[in-house]
Amino acid sequence: MRRFLLYLLRFALIVLGFLFAIVAASLFLNLLLLGSSQLIGAEGPFIYNTVPIFAVVIGYSVFFPASVIILYAELTGWRDWLFYALGGGAVAIVIIVWKWQPQTEDIGTFAAILATGIVGGFAYWLVSGRSAGLIAAPPKH
Repeated sequence: MRRFLLYLLRFALIVLGFLFAIVAASLFLNLLLLGSSQLIGAEGPFIYNTVPIFAVVIGYSVFFPASVIILYAELTGWRDWLFYALGGGAVAIVIIVWKWQPQTEDIGTFAAILATGIVGGFAYWLVSGRSAGLIAAPPKH
């Protein structure tokens, strides 16, 4: 029973880390978009509306590619921040190619999405990546 509770707690921490990562990525992407536009100022408070909407879209888009990286990290016990940052970048590249299928050579947008993935991966590491794989090995009595 104790082992089941440990797995349940770890699963909850993974879900919390994923939620934290998509909100951080959404906030970062919103700040990038606001910084590159003329919307900052009087119309600035609309960020309270766009951050949750972007978070839902990002979460929906990255769920399956991110799940693969999270599962690999949990099974191998990988706790390095660089792995999660590069994993977030890899997920962003998968999303660019698989979901978005760009038709133009817009390097600025590609770089923004890639940086957003890296921020999301790092945010995931802050919450749950640092303790990945701690309960993978059975305890010795």
